[in-house]
Amino acid sequence: MRKICLVATIVTSSLVCFTANAKAVPNLPEVKKELVQYHDSGEYKKQVQAVVDKATEYLKKRITENNKLSQPKKLAVVFDIDETVLSNYIHMKELSFGGTLKDFRLNEFKADDPAIIPVRNFYEFAEDNGVAVFFVTGRKEDERSVTERNLHNAGYSMWKKLYLKPEGYNEKSAVPYKSGIRSAIEAQGYDIVINMGDQKSDLLGGHADADFKLPNPYYYIP
Repeated sequence: MRKICLVATIVTSSLVCFTANAKAVPNLPEVKKELVQYHDSGEYKKQVQAVVDKATEYLKKRITENNKLSQPKKLAVVFDIDETVLSNYIHMKELSFGGTLKDFRLNEFKADDPAIIPVRNFYEFAEDNGVAVFFVTGRKEDERSVTERNLHNAGYSMWKKLYLKPEGYNEKSAVPYKSGIRSAIEAQGYDIVINMGDQKSDLLGGHADADFKLPNPYYYIP
């Protein structure tokens, strides 16, 4: 046990002390080293591959079942983009896992984010089997051209539609936007078999038969 003292107010300069269990808090530079080790050791890719393997197994099953129907459904897969199909890791590391939204946008405009290979392989499997692919990203509409260029450069050559967050969207969470888009896709007659993303907000709100969350210890989007 240790005693922790805090200055309560500037006006009185009174000292408030309380006793608490001393829980070790990791030093920030050490946490950043762990993030690099997690990525560079191959553990990140291993965990991504584990998620993709399960998604592939599920999609294969659904394709087989669908092919047996007298009137097959229009199957679809929805992907988020950043840390789902494209990796921002190089730029995040350059920013020492910090930076501002402006920094992130400037890097996105470079259109040089590489593909996350296991996910691209899954994307290719879906395309090869006639499953419609939709991208639903938190990037804004003014990034459409650079996002399309980056997707093509990274090997994502085909998709039904790319949805970007509309200008003026002011909800505190991405959930209403992303779930609303999935609802609109369903309204077009598609059965969204799989929804894949790296944030819980990519997956919440329904309108998908199965959700698959990829690991992302680098940032959080509500």
